[in-house]
Amino acid sequence: MKDLDKYIFYGYMSLVFVFLFMPIVTIIIFSFNVDKFASLPWKGFTLNWYRKLLFDPGILDALKNSLIVSAIVATTSCVLGFMGAYTLYRRSFRLQNIFLAVMISPLAVPWIILGLALAVFLTRINLEGSLFSVWISHTIFAAPFAMLIIRARMAGLDYRYEEAGWDLGANRLKAIWHIVIPLTLPGIAAAFLLTFTISFDEFIIAWFVCGFQETLPVKIWGMIRSGLNPTINAVGSLIFFFSMAVAVLAQYLIRSHKVQ
Repeated sequence: MKDLDKYIFYGYMSLVFVFLFMPIVTIIIFSFNVDKFASLPWKGFTLNWYRKLLFDPGILDALKNSLIVSAIVATTSCVLGFMGAYTLYRRSFRLQNIFLAVMISPLAVPWIILGLALAVFLTRINLEGSLFSVWISHTIFAAPFAMLIIRARMAGLDYRYEEAGWDLGANRLKAIWHIVIPLTLPGIAAAFLLTFTISFDEFIIAWFVCGFQETLPVKIWGMIRSGLNPTINAVGSLIFFFSMAVAVLAQYLIRSHKVQ
């Protein structure tokens, strides 16, 4: 009976993984197909669609924009997230739960509504249509992710480490810099990687606010609208492997480095 339950469980999980990853596997397979159309039978193996990426200035510019914005968003989110997490870690106050709810409230808003609201707001203050507007918009929903990850790391940190630094003559800022940040660093690094990935992959909000300075997901959307292009399969495959590698590394940092 136990063996039957085990087989049912593994069979169910296999079906779940097939359902989730079959579209991605299909994209990867057809990114190596000679035929321009994603159809069977297989016409032959080629790397031509990947070579074309190296000579497509539109895709390369969009990739550069995404890398720049994602790095700045991740850095800003980690700074803001650390400040929020440290406040919750060191201060216990009556409205703490309300403060936390307000901090993570952007995560509860559908991104299409958030993107529309940000587009209207940024237009009113003449900041629309640039990478700067994408940075502001992505930081609004990425910072709560960073705060939650860093806060989870700080939850296992003994506050007496910081107090020992005070007893040895360090002021609060030095204690944070030399004690709290090093002990929280794996969580900060994981938050950086995850917020980088979220910003790099995000399309809806970026589409509302980026204008002519397109990020890579917005560029891909434009390519899809103009017709079928097998280069999209190659781009999608590379983005998938890159995002998965970053996400796996972030999970490794979260799970493997425990506070002693």
